[in-house]
Amino acid sequence: MLQSFGVDQRTEEVYRAMLQLPRAGIEELAAYLGLGDQDIRTELDHLAGLTLVEPGDGRLHHYLALPPDQAVEVLIAREEERLLARQREVDATRTSIGELVDSFVASRSTVGDDGLVEQLEGFRVVRSRLYQLTASATRQAASMVPGEAFSVRATEASLRLDTSLLERGISLRTIVSEVSLATPHWDAYLRRTVALGAQVRAHPAPPMLAVVIDNSSAVIPQGVDLTAGAMVVHGALTAPVAALFDEIWHDSTPLPAEPTELPGDPHLSEARIRQVVTLLAQGQKDEAIARRMGVSVRTVRRLVSEAVDALHAQSRFQAGVLAAHRGWVPGPGHPDVPVG
Repeated sequence: MLQSFGVDQRTEEVYRAMLQLPRAGIEELAAYLGLGDQDIRTELDHLAGLTLVEPGDGRLHHYLALPPDQAVEVLIAREEERLLARQREVDATRTSIGELVDSFVASRSTVGDDGLVEQLEGFRVVRSRLYQLTASATRQAASMVPGEAFSVRATEASLRLDTSLLERGISLRTIVSEVSLATPHWDAYLRRTVALGAQVRAHPAPPMLAVVIDNSSAVIPQGVDLTAGAMVVHGALTAPVAALFDEIWHDSTPLPAEPTELPGDPHLSEARIRQVVTLLAQGQKDEAIARRMGVSVRTVRRLVSEAVDALHAQSRFQAGVLAAHRGWVPGPGHPDVPVG
């Protein structure tokens, strides 16, 4: 029982023997446990150091074991003190790590003369820069995540960061693709953040990956994702990214229940159909849709065919029109919808 507090098994055995033989001296304890006298003296020293024994009636080398309830309270208090000291060490390390992160990012990024644009090289540098930006956030952090769900490892790291931000009173807003919610660990992660106080909305096809901090800085990828690196824009250059986020946010819906399945194909979710036809309505070609969705062109063409069938349409264009009638995408005549 006491080993969870760092007490050795033999030390605990001596303590238990002392509870059963409260008047026993060193020789009696040694005989009872089959140990040598010196072994008992060593364990008594350990117990005394843990304050789990107290002097007895004055006889040489005689101790009384502290009652179990009191002993556990002593050990708990000691463990809490140790954990508090360790937490102070961790907090101090977290504070000092900022200097190392600053050096790492500075050596792998390029900043324009006006300081409004940064070029970051590679995903690792982008992640460290995001750490800096979120650590300096004072009001809000907004992220737009297109495509598929993050990995389990990435969501675990994100949850730690999200929790830290929310505990600091930072407002968190996240837009994800509807189709990503079909991934169980991602859906569970998002719902956990909502329970902690974040706001999450789903959109058929978020147009880009972006992170906006305090409406004063924004991170956008150099490609379809952050693998190749990213740009960080500041000041007035942040406004278009923030405006796009707000527009997509208003066109999105709060985190919904599990995606509904369309009749005829139990593997074809409404979220997937919405994503495909939204991109079609935007005039995206199959190759561009494939990049956005993170799938092959062949898969896109299969999904388009399934979307046309599921919507009982005669063509790709009609599928977009029918999707607009369902309220998934802007209807005909909207500037975002192609006319031919």
